[in-house]
Amino acid sequence: MSDQRTGSTLTDRYVWSVTRHLGPDTGPDVARELRGTVLDAVEAKVEAGTDPDRAEKEALTELGDPDVLAAQYGEKPRYLVGPGLYPGYVRLLRALLAILVPLVLVLLFAEQFVSGPDGFGDIALQSVAAAIGVTVHVGFWVTLAYAFVERTRPADRQGEPLVAWDTGQLPEETPWRQVSLPSTVVHVLLMGVVIALLSWQFTGVSDPATQVQVLDPDLALPWTVLLVGLLAVEIVVAVLVWRVGHWTPALAVVSVLANASWATVAVWLLVQDQLITADLPERFGAVFDLPADWSVPTLPLAAAVIAVSAWEIGSCLNRTRQAALRA
Repeated sequence: MSDQRTGSTLTDRYVWSVTRHLGPDTGPDVARELRGTVLDAVEAKVEAGTDPDRAEKEALTELGDPDVLAAQYGEKPRYLVGPGLYPGYVRLLRALLAILVPLVLVLLFAEQFVSGPDGFGDIALQSVAAAIGVTVHVGFWVTLAYAFVERTRPADRQGEPLVAWDTGQLPEETPWRQVSLPSTVVHVLLMGVVIALLSWQFTGVSDPATQVQVLDPDLALPWTVLLVGLLAVEIVVAVLVWRVGHWTPALAVVSVLANASWATVAVWLLVQDQLITADLPERFGAVFDLPADWSVPTLPLAAAVIAVSAWEIGSCLNRTRQAALRA
């Protein structure tokens, strides 16, 4: 064939691409088998009238990607975590993250209160960074451990789980429960963060030079209590939904009323220029050293509040309808 003038035929390069992934025990045998397969295919095509160079290219093209072919011959897995270990791998990841991420956040908040709290914004950034760091480390080390086990375990145990399954591994959630504990915990934590943020803003920031006072600390106490209280109602509803196991019409009514009431109050206060501090551009510019020649976008903020509330109400009604259909 004409490629022989270059010192390496297409077949040589193809066989090398396949066998470089194989060990010395299987590589030579696979190479001989491949060469024989390619030679037979080329001869058949040449006898049918195809040009030899083109016949070689067609034969190799039909065999496909050499890396894929090598995976079929190879003894080592070409994936990090195989199907036998994957269910246990996912369960372990979920369990560790569900324990470690909240634990790190609690310890971080405790350390801040003991050593003297920073600004809420600083604490929030540290919390996000800590949660991301824990997630990355847990994901990396657990994946590394399972990948090591996948590649070092005996061949006769490939595809088997690390621990034999038994009924004790069934989830504790009952089959009729449509609301999981993790999702409830996340929702409650988010509502708690929002309540903490509102409370911090309504009581006034501790250091105006480094912290931005966004909400008006002079807002009348009844409005403050109402805004925070309605969010607390949402937390109670979330806990009750988890305890019942699904959304009920009564809980949906309470949630819709709380959402609609919060949005109505917030929009009214925004339109009346009572919710946000009048000098927010100056305060923002003083903290971040930015121009203060802008005004608070009241109408877009009101539209965003309405949109979020409508989304929450629609989601609540949809989950309630689905729960009724499954009943």
